[in-house]
Amino acid sequence: MLPSRVQAYIGATVIDATGAPPRPDQTVVVVDRTIVTVGPAAQVPVPDDAVVHDVGGKYVIPGLADMHVHSESETDDPRHFASLYLANGVTSVREMWGRPRLHEIRRMVESGEILGPRMTIASPLLDGSPALWSDVPDVPVVTVADAVQARRAVAEAADGGADFIKVYSRLSPDAYRTVLTEAHRQNITVAGHRSDHLPFAEQIESGQRSFEHMFGSIWSTAAPDVERLESAMAAIRTSPEFHLGSWLREVAKVEWEAIDAYDRTAAGSVFERLVRADVACTPTLVVHAAVDEPESIRLDDERMTYMVPGTPDAWDFLARHIYCGGGRTAQESARHRELLHWRRATVAAMSEAGVRLLAGTDSVGPGLFPGFSLHAELEQLVLAGLSPMQALQSATVEPARFLGRDHWAGTVEPGRVADLVVLDADPLIDIRNTRQIHAVVTDGRHIGPAERARLLATAGRIAARSR
Repeated sequence: MLPSRVQAYIGATVIDATGAPPRPDQTVVVVDRTIVTVGPAAQVPVPDDAVVHDVGGKYVIPGLADMHVHSESETDDPRHFASLYLANGVTSVREMWGRPRLHEIRRMVESGEILGPRMTIASPLLDGSPALWSDVPDVPVVTVADAVQARRAVAEAADGGADFIKVYSRLSPDAYRTVLTEAHRQNITVAGHRSDHLPFAEQIESGQRSFEHMFGSIWSTAAPDVERLESAMAAIRTSPEFHLGSWLREVAKVEWEAIDAYDRTAAGSVFERLVRADVACTPTLVVHAAVDEPESIRLDDERMTYMVPGTPDAWDFLARHIYCGGGRTAQESARHRELLHWRRATVAAMSEAGVRLLAGTDSVGPGLFPGFSLHAELEQLVLAGLSPMQALQSATVEPARFLGRDHWAGTVEPGRVADLVVLDADPLIDIRNTRQIHAVVTDGRHIGPAERARLLATAGRIAARSR
């Protein structure tokens, strides 16, 4: 048997993400992959065989989780995105579009062949017909048009090792209900978009565990004329040139009508339903910032060095033809800026009502960078009105709870896995300080400043040699 690895982190302020006040001058002792002691440095003895990390004046938080990613790299090297996640303190990801390659990468991470985050992997995307991604080449979508296809799709996803079923926006009522019924029968979780074709209130009660993004979901239900607005969602038709782009444009029209009729009492009732059903929401405000304000996407961002060379052109195309549907009038641009304001305000109201929020980014869409953009999402959540602690919890304890890991992950406490981020500045003073990373610990593995720099350099080299 190999001897235990013992590490001691001495002198830092611990922000354990439970909601408790920060505790200065603490010692955190890690044995192998588990936190065994957290306490005042003056009272906690350091084991004789410990590797000591002097982190005086720094801040220790739990490892971060990005609960909505798409790690389809243009490279064949799985270290590309894995390195970017870990270098940014992201020790856990929820992959929202399952592919066989992701399962291979997970096996490589779990075997220690490569360094990477803990992965939860979706099924292939299940959508109705026409699927919103059906006109994009080489994108795997499972079209589910009826109950027979729904049962088959769930069974195949479960057999393929999916951790949960990912549902999308265009599923018919029959297909959606059958997916939920079959998934429940097979004891597999369902998460994803709301369906345009069923009332959102029904979907909250359906057993779907999380709803992703904020396209049309809350506002169409939070108005006195809810039936008219839900009917407008169901009546959306997409065009074959770019189904997703035309869908975004049509949804925005319904959203604009909905906020004009928004009723706080009705919204509060929706939030109460979400809380009672223990349903989580992943707002992905960074995506909405890009869709509603595409001019904010910088194609000369210095982080492009970590992306493949064709990324700026791809992002420019997606922003113009998908996000903007080929162009926006001045009035449409003004409306989208107002929609972004409403999205943030709605997230704050959901948080105040007790709705569980999960931090997610939807990377690698335009303007989004694996690992880096989670910190932008935390900033968006605080900008919306959450406290820095609430934003931090949306990327730590809440994901752990959602994934059934809260008894062993998500906080800095004895008995929890040693997924940690050591920061140079206090994130509760300014949430942007989560970017000030000194070191990362993943599953007990210490990644100091030099190794973290090597991870970023590796990602840059892999991207640069990709064609």
